Amino acid sequence: MFRALKEWYKGKTVETGGYNAPGILTLPKRHIEYHWTARFARSLVGFYLKHWQWVWGSAIAIVGIYVAYLAIPRGQ
Repeated sequence: MFRALKEWYKGKTVETGGYNAPGILTLPKRHIEYHWTARFARSLVGFYLKHWQWVWGSAIAIVGIYVAYLAIPRGQ
């Protein structure tokens, strides 16, 4: 299961181009194709790694506001 998840996240290397003629050597172009869900997951991970400070700060502030809201005494 872990190996399949790892392969999904890393993507698939695809070779394009290349010209096979006698006496001519050209290197094929390689690029990595990701499944659309893997691209989405990679963008979320990249966003978190760039902005983790304010993500955690905002989450703590929202939890604090929610706890304060729960602490408000209800009407009798």
